[in-house]
Amino acid sequence: MSKPKPKLTLIKFDQANLLEGRHILIVESPESKRAVVLNSSIFLIGRHPQSSLVLTNNMVSRCHATIAWLQYEKSPQQTNCSYWIIDGKGKHKRSRNGILVNGNKTSLHRLKSGDLVEIGETIKITYNYIPYNTETHEFLEYCEVEKPQQKTKNKNLSYKDTIILNSDEI
Repeated sequence: MSKPKPKLTLIKFDQANLLEGRHILIVESPESKRAVVLNSSIFLIGRHPQSSLVLTNNMVSRCHATIAWLQYEKSPQQTNCSYWIIDGKGKHKRSRNGILVNGNKTSLHRLKSGDLVEIGETIKITYNYIPYNTETHEFLEYCEVEKPQQKTKNKNLSYKDTIILNSDEI
């Protein structure tokens, strides 16, 4: 007899979760390296311009992966919440090329700090969880401070647009 599958339920990621710590993705591609904070229940990764994390690579599907804040229930007495990565949009809408987590192809994986997700041949995403405590307090407070806005001539830029400044503007 096989083990019963744990029950997964999408739940709201709220302010109380932010007080516990930060969930961060370090995204590395040939063009850039950046940090992205997870702070919502659903986080879409793909080529589609409306994705939470837009990746412009031919090996990336329009909706390549979904990161979801899920309640994990092994039994009615044992539940916890964490981020899970799902290939594509779920069971019937997988990505064309799949995802690798820590070198293994998977369709569903509970993310743990240090996990390496590979999309295509060149994109690597490392998941990290930084708990909020006395040692990380200053760093997390620094991350929360709003950075000054760059002055640009075109006020209609999207947050996904790249701004190139010449030396006079810097």
